[in-house]
Amino acid sequence: MTHLTEPDIRDGSAPAAQEHGTPRSAYVLAVLVGAAAVAAMCWSGLNHDVRYCLGGMRAAGRGGIPASGTFIHRPLAYRWLLSGLDHLTTGPVALREAWIRLVVIVLTAAVIWWLRGGLARYLARREAGAVAAGIGLTLLFAPAWDFLQPEWFAVWLAVAGLAAGTALRRLRYAVPAAGVLIALAVLVKYTTAPTALLPLGALIAMDRRRGWWTAVAAAVATPAGFVLAIAVQPREWRWFNELSALNPSGPLQNGFHTADLAHLVDTVGTEALMNPLVALLPAAVVLLARGAATRRERWAWPLVTATGVAGVLVALIVQGQWFQYHLAALPVLAAALWGLVLARSPHRWLVAAALLLGVAVPLLAGQSLAWRSAHAPLAFALVSVVAAAALCVAFRPAEAPPRYAAAVATVLALSIPVWPTTPYSYDTRHSTFTALERVRDRQDLGRWLDGVRERIGPDTPVTYLAFGDVGYQLGNPTHCRYPTPDFLQRTLYDRDITSQASYRENLRCVADPTARFAVLDTWWFPLSKVAPEVSAAIRARYDCASPVATDPAFHLVVCPRR
Repeated sequence: MTHLTEPDIRDGSAPAAQEHGTPRSAYVLAVLVGAAAVAAMCWSGLNHDVRYCLGGMRAAGRGGIPASGTFIHRPLAYRWLLSGLDHLTTGPVALREAWIRLVVIVLTAAVIWWLRGGLARYLARREAGAVAAGIGLTLLFAPAWDFLQPEWFAVWLAVAGLAAGTALRRLRYAVPAAGVLIALAVLVKYTTAPTALLPLGALIAMDRRRGWWTAVAAAVATPAGFVLAIAVQPREWRWFNELSALNPSGPLQNGFHTADLAHLVDTVGTEALMNPLVALLPAAVVLLARGAATRRERWAWPLVTATGVAGVLVALIVQGQWFQYHLAALPVLAAALWGLVLARSPHRWLVAAALLLGVAVPLLAGQSLAWRSAHAPLAFALVSVVAAAALCVAFRPAEAPPRYAAAVATVLALSIPVWPTTPYSYDTRHSTFTALERVRDRQDLGRWLDGVRERIGPDTPVTYLAFGDVGYQLGNPTHCRYPTPDFLQRTLYDRDITSQASYRENLRCVADPTARFAVLDTWWFPLSKVAPEVSAAIRARYDCASPVATDPAFHLVVCPRR
């Protein structure tokens, strides 16, 4: 991202390249495709992790515990943001999910329009529009596993911070607004700090004074926000310190080993396969560097981009869980640079590479897991060969692609994650989860839990011994601030967690005198394998040998109180 000083560029009045008028049919087609995409996204619902968070806050909220006092494995900033979205909805589960999707689509479109106006103060309008469009489409077409996760929220807030920092003309408004938004990008999970550095780097490159003052504002707002969270909910400090105990096997605790390197390669490789613009990022950087006006700018492009990518990978390594959504910032960074390339020097063969992958990857990813696993070398070889070829041709003189080819290729490449048949990952974590599968699960589980709710009563307090999406579907209240008993369930893997204060607080929930039933997931929470203290307390309180309802397909039993 270059530091532009020419007056005609900075004020957005640079002469645009001569363009032919766009026919009305193209606009009509774009509107129809956009409407179909919005409908598909609203239909597809939300992923299991977001349902876990929403389900926990809803169940505890009905039991009188606010979102600030509910443990859902996420910081207070994220809980408040997601709870705020949830309070804008009403009705059955499918309708509420559709409303959340629609609200986020509208808010994202507004932020992207704001960003476009801000970038146009520093870039040519064509470039500002292309960058903003790439970022917006990537946010909206985010993989199902990424959408509304803390990492996705962090990217969204970082984009909003960049928009505020560039669009607000008065420095005294732009700096605090951008600083707070970028601070929130850190506070939604803390490991998202590298994501917050991306808008700061872009802003410093475009306007050094604004960028550094915004960095100072964010550096002040971040710890201030953390202190405020602790003031609102004193347990926040304890939860912050005990979170790592829930994931004791990561590189942060045990060091980085050969197995971790293999996981890192698999995760990044899968991200490049499922998001082709990530695979084409090196070629895009080469084209931007070749078009730079000075030697310093030519070196800046690869160095700054590599630094941004390294920051995202460090956050992935620190967490050590190798989930695809931990890389949510990477496709957005790639799409932003891709948009800038298309606006400055679109390359015929680079567009052809995106078009090829945009067509081939959905066909490969849409096959069964058995087929994908058997043909994984073919899929990864295809992406590697295309990415290597694109990098080679990026060193050659650019040839403009046919009209509309760049737009079509970009949309196809970015829309792969939202195809109904696209899995959460190609062949690693949750590789069988697709939008179709998630909708079927929601419907099947929902029908059974509707019957349970009718049998036990919708207002009857329960104790949840299951993952949070069960409470999300059932909706019965709980008086436990640990609606998903993470600290009890983790004794499956690490008995040392019994020394944590939150474990003891979670265990006391089992003795809640108001709870009439326990909803037990025998696969996720096997009573014979958790800590003996936990299983003894549950068996003493609930009769799971004589459940009032069972669902073997989802490993669920509803145990009455003794």
